Amino acid sequence: MTLRSRLLLRTCLLAMMTGTGLGSIPALAQTSAPVPLFLKQEAEQDAERTPAQNQPGAGNSSPLLSNGFGGTSSGATQTETFPSDPNAVQAVSLGAVDTEAVGTIDSARGGLGIDMWNGTTRRSAAHLISELPAIPATHTARDLQIRMLLSAAAIPQDSREISLLEARVAKLVEMGALDEAIALIHAAPQGARGSMLAQAEVNALLISADIDAACAVIESNGSQYEDLFWLKAAAMCAFYANDPTSAAFSVDLVREMGGEGDATFFGLVAAIRSGTAANPDLLNELRPLDLALLAIAKQSIPTSKLENGNAASIIGIINADATPTDIRLEAARKAENLGLISPDKLALAYNTVDFDPAALENVLDEANEGTPARQYAKLYQAAAQSTVAAARAEIIASLFETAELEGDFMQVARLSAPLLADIPVNGDFSWFAVAALKASIAANNFERAADWLQVAKSSANASNDISSRLSLLYPVLAVSGLEETGAVPARSVAVNAGLNSPQQNGSQPASQQSFGLGGAVVSDAPISSDGMASATVMPDSTSPEDVKTASDRAAALARHRARMIEWHEMQAPRGDQAAAKRYSELVFNLFEGFGIEVPDALWDGVLTAPYAEDRLTTSSAVSHHLSSAAAARQKAKAVAMAIQAQQIATAANADPKVLSDTVSSLQGIGLADDARRLATELLMSFNH
Repeated sequence: MTLRSRLLLRTCLLAMMTGTGLGSIPALAQTSAPVPLFLKQEAEQDAERTPAQNQPGAGNSSPLLSNGFGGTSSGATQTETFPSDPNAVQAVSLGAVDTEAVGTIDSARGGLGIDMWNGTTRRSAAHLISELPAIPATHTARDLQIRMLLSAAAIPQDSREISLLEARVAKLVEMGALDEAIALIHAAPQGARGSMLAQAEVNALLISADIDAACAVIESNGSQYEDLFWLKAAAMCAFYANDPTSAAFSVDLVREMGGEGDATFFGLVAAIRSGTAANPDLLNELRPLDLALLAIAKQSIPTSKLENGNAASIIGIINADATPTDIRLEAARKAENLGLISPDKLALAYNTVDFDPAALENVLDEANEGTPARQYAKLYQAAAQSTVAAARAEIIASLFETAELEGDFMQVARLSAPLLADIPVNGDFSWFAVAALKASIAANNFERAADWLQVAKSSANASNDISSRLSLLYPVLAVSGLEETGAVPARSVAVNAGLNSPQQNGSQPASQQSFGLGGAVVSDAPISSDGMASATVMPDSTSPEDVKTASDRAAALARHRARMIEWHEMQAPRGDQAAAKRYSELVFNLFEGFGIEVPDALWDGVLTAPYAEDRLTTSSAVSHHLSSAAAARQKAKAVAMAIQAQQIATAANADPKVLSDTVSSLQGIGLADDARRLATELLMSFNH
């Protein structure tokens, strides 16, 4: 008797024993759970599978995600149907509707454009996607990577056996971008999804701890596919539904179909049956299905998983009912820092902590909590419940100070952004202006940041430290575009210091100037002892408009040079001069990437021994492909290479030239806003 016949016989026997018949599987709300049924005739199954196997992403998993890039079904045909969701973005490739090209965003909503794969083969695109980091080093890179994967775009037509849709979804799940992964799956036509995408949806739901929804997907898909995944998933759903008979049947099927080597699965099954804890040695590599089985066993995920950077495990710890409160808070804190959860979800986690009302009322007089996350939660709750703007500002300021000591300032800025929005931006809060300015920049609210910057400038005087604090923040203000620097696109003109420097073509405003061999010269510009803060700009012509543009830019350059002198002088007293030098090099390299002048005298200041240093850098291949893709405007490839290049950002000895080239390349492909956000995040992260 064949295996299929034995399975059919056992299924029929089970149906007679349980009285369920051979009809549809009962819903989860009932006492039984989905059981994989192989009840169709061989010919019927072949008829179903044959057309599905002739299109990428249908049937069983594609060669890309199961056996590398190989494959044999080169004569595939495309199913010419639009996505089942009428609101999904639809993409057209080479004049025909391509189900592989679907996405959830177009260029108007942050997508990279219909032609983003221009000049890239499908095989190369698949490789670029599969090699993207699971945890990008910066929030900007994570956002850019998600947008790249969600973009509707024409798909290269070579190697049609490779499914880029499956690759994109798999990477989103690996990143912990679960809602985005499910949305992308649903954007594809139902008939083009196949086992791989169905498994990805189940995995995303299980990581999210939505076992009910996952079992609904398993029930609707499990009988279509013969993978062991679906048998194990059916067993999990049976245990979840407290249906031991169905669970035993599915577990036996896993054994009979060669799954007995999965020690983790069978160990968790044994733990559920016996009510005892699973062997910790079996929990080293947890899959989404294992997370669900642990939840059913009422066993917590090992806290060691917080340290391995695995998105599924970290999110699982946050969502698991068995996780202790303090562990959940620390997991949420780490997850938001890595971009795995939103600031809103972090706020929800912090709001679950019960504090004494009196402690919140007098939070600034209370002793600190035992962990940073609990202290953040306490201050956040106190600020949220405060109805007096001045009191709320004081609590938020304390929250910022606490977070800055822990290196969490940018996270707390994102967390408190809705609370900060209720603080009036006026002179009554001048004491708070610089902190609010920094927090607004960190939260990417540059409009509010500009308002706070004006309050800070107008409130600066000899009796406070606002001016010096703004000077320390100047590189961030310049890179983020909040300060005029007289910058021109990199490499378009030469910029040099001093009155007798080569001239520059104009393009911006001033009021007092004279003309001579040097063009427009600002007569009242601040000048240092070496003359470095003066500025000269040659107008494009003698027309009044060009003269004004040149003089305006000369004034901006003069102010920029003066501010750079102030900032440079404030670096000397820093205790860690090695860190000060690294930060200066990062600033100078990023400035040059944006065409912002760095006077030679400042470069001279970092020209100190040792001249040969150990630096973490990227491979020359990454650098080559980054620059060549940007030059050819191959947007998806350039973005993928930029994301790989910025992975060095969190290292203390990261090569600043690589980071500068990264932001320059993003500018070169039209992603100027992303380039500025990345540069700003790099500067703020380094300095904290």
